[in-house]
Amino acid sequence: MEKLKVGVIGAGSIAQIVHLPILEKMEGVELAAICDVDDKKIKNLSEKFHIPRWYFLIDNMIKYEKLDAIHICTPSIHHYPMCFLALKNGVNVFVEKPISLTVQEAQKLHELAENNGLTVMVGMQNRFRDDVSILKDFIDNDELGDIYYIKAGWLKKWTKTPVQGWYEKKDSGGGVMIDLGIQLIDLGLYLISLPEIYSVRLYDYELTPDLEVEEAALAVIKTKAGLTMTVEVSWKMHLEHDVSYTHIFGKKGSAYLNPLRINKELHGNLVNVTPLITEDKTVRYKKSYETEINHFINVVRGEEKNKSSAKDATYMMKIINALSESAKTNKEVFLS
Repeated sequence: MEKLKVGVIGAGSIAQIVHLPILEKMEGVELAAICDVDDKKIKNLSEKFHIPRWYFLIDNMIKYEKLDAIHICTPSIHHYPMCFLALKNGVNVFVEKPISLTVQEAQKLHELAENNGLTVMVGMQNRFRDDVSILKDFIDNDELGDIYYIKAGWLKKWTKTPVQGWYEKKDSGGGVMIDLGIQLIDLGLYLISLPEIYSVRLYDYELTPDLEVEEAALAVIKTKAGLTMTVEVSWKMHLEHDVSYTHIFGKKGSAYLNPLRINKELHGNLVNVTPLITEDKTVRYKKSYETEINHFINVVRGEEKNKSSAKDATYMMKIINALSESAKTNKEVFLS
């Protein structure tokens, strides 16, 4: 099998911890180049992961390397222009979330990829967790009945250390909702096959003076079918430990994640029908990233169908942008 030539753009933590180690070990992949503006960092990473060439500019990397695919691991503001440049030059793209800062940009990338027979995959690693796959099978097979309520949350514990990289709205596109909330919203709505959204409402809270973005938020999302989803997120709650959960309620049963538990009403009794999962949380998350990146490579090869497409990302950005509008107007926003 001919190796795919892959480049990585951005040398931050997600590239160092996830993308580079996984790509280096993959059979059928040549980790050909890395790109970043920090010359010391990319020199060190080039040596550590045996990457033959490095670049300061994505333009030069795409021009000289003739890549099959790139992984974009940069701050959010660069996602759209880098995706656009890659697609215009016939290169498939894996981009960390969010795909862009606006719905219009996401839609352009979706159309450009479709028209040129290329792949854009967005990094929503929760979709590739084993426990999520099990739960989705239960829901798709109507084991829980009609889903009418989802509640999810990700509240980070109090710390003296400020959150880095998200405080400038022009660079990030928003605050905690586009950072943490988008992952929970995507997970919950992915489990129920991305239903049509009726309206959204966002209650946001700026806890530190002079910040441009929200540090805590509560989102309420309603679907046209009558389901309600609530999502609470915070970078810095006054909590002793992190809280992360997704609860799903159907007319025949319920489920929650972290850890997975599924309950059904059977013969007049509530019964735990959770399949046995032996791996711990750390292994599960590491495996989900490996599954996600392997999936992308298989999609580029034409062996699998994209499970986290630019089309899905456009759907998600419609929700995120509507939530932002709700916060500005202090009103419920209705989606057409």
